[in-house]
Amino acid sequence: MKPLLFIMSLIMSMSLFATPINWPSFQVPGLDKPQLRYADIQAYLAQAKSDPQFRVDKIGQSFEGRDIFRIGFGQGPVRVMLWSQMHGDEPTATAAVFDLIARIQQDQAWRAQWQNKLSLYIIPMLNPDGAERATRENAQGIDINRDAAALQTPEGRILLEQAKAIKPTFGFNLHDQNRFYAAGDSLNPATISLLAPAFDQAKTISPARKKAMQLIGVLKQVADEMIPGHLGRYDDTFAPRAFGDNLAGMGISTILIESGAHRNDANRQVARTLNLAMLSAAIDSIASAGFANQNLSAYQAIPMNRREAFRDVIIKNVQVEANSQSYQLDIALDLDLPDADAVRIKEVGDLSTYTAFFTFDAEGWHYKPAREYRLDAPLVLDKAGYLALLKQGIGLIEPNGIGLKNLSGLPLAQQGKGLPQSKPTSDKQAVFFLEHSDGRQIAVINGLLIDLARGKVLNKHST
Repeated sequence: MKPLLFIMSLIMSMSLFATPINWPSFQVPGLDKPQLRYADIQAYLAQAKSDPQFRVDKIGQSFEGRDIFRIGFGQGPVRVMLWSQMHGDEPTATAAVFDLIARIQQDQAWRAQWQNKLSLYIIPMLNPDGAERATRENAQGIDINRDAAALQTPEGRILLEQAKAIKPTFGFNLHDQNRFYAAGDSLNPATISLLAPAFDQAKTISPARKKAMQLIGVLKQVADEMIPGHLGRYDDTFAPRAFGDNLAGMGISTILIESGAHRNDANRQVARTLNLAMLSAAIDSIASAGFANQNLSAYQAIPMNRREAFRDVIIKNVQVEANSQSYQLDIALDLDLPDADAVRIKEVGDLSTYTAFFTFDAEGWHYKPAREYRLDAPLVLDKAGYLALLKQGIGLIEPNGIGLKNLSGLPLAQQGKGLPQSKPTSDKQAVFFLEHSDGRQIAVINGLLIDLARGKVLNKHST
């Protein structure tokens, strides 16, 4: 079952919401991408500007002069501030906040329940320069989320100015996390992780931080019902340079939501849906003050994230012959998503402690190094021609400054970045072959496994 259909089937029985909600119906088109850039959100900003229900204000400019906007809705005394894409390569919540705006526009009955109780302020892309580059940092090369004390970035100064001007009761710090986190000791990726950040070394639970923990208890219920077993919690060690910790120190009940991986969901649309559901539930609970009934045990019951628990691809039990010796090992591949342009062998050896998004048992298969082919004339590769080259053990084609077109529909490796020779080695390019004793062949090209008999990629974007 597709992830969103699975979610929808679970939602039908949810107790947190009065009536079943079709979350994907609120998802705005065009944002199901591995990376969102400034141009991707312009149409939705313009739509909000044209809707008199919303207040859209320019609140400053990025280091390179891109305008940063704040979208306001509601007239209530309780102020809630949300900001996304502080890290330019973390776009999931940016899509989700525009989904939230779409729900506000479309669901009149829902918004009527809280629009006179809350004032909502959304900063949908705090780091547009980083978004343009698909980098964590801004155009200065600075991590904005480590600039809360020094304030050397215009984007960081904008965020702090907004927090001081709005004085929100609740602040939602929306990020994406590494896809290799697991939810506690489970074998599931942490699709969502939550945290009420500490504001001092003692991890004091002030009244404001307690409210954040109680509200996270509400969000936990959403996750438990929609993606059971895929929720994690971040370590709350105080980070004196981080915005979440500093805003918590200002008395703002700060909630960190980190969007993570889900199986067969390269663009994190499951996490996008969860963000919308959680933000909706948070708005309802803040408006009704229902979160105040939550015991802190719900927050404390969220399992801690387990770092580096996952690998993109693990090829198990590969037989290797090198230096006149034979041995067996596992090979982990890092696909370097979303663009998969710097794929590498992550690690080799006994990898039995890891879980992979895609696992191939290579019992009976032998590792074979790839050969390189340098062009001496222009080449147009159709599928049959490319498969013929692969069957000869050619795994990398060097254009050599000559025209090369790949029309095969299969991945092609063109740059030799430490191509392995006789044996698989960590940090080398993930380009090699597997050969079975019965004659079958698999080409591993940029971390993708191609069954040469069928011309089929076995693990395309397995995360």
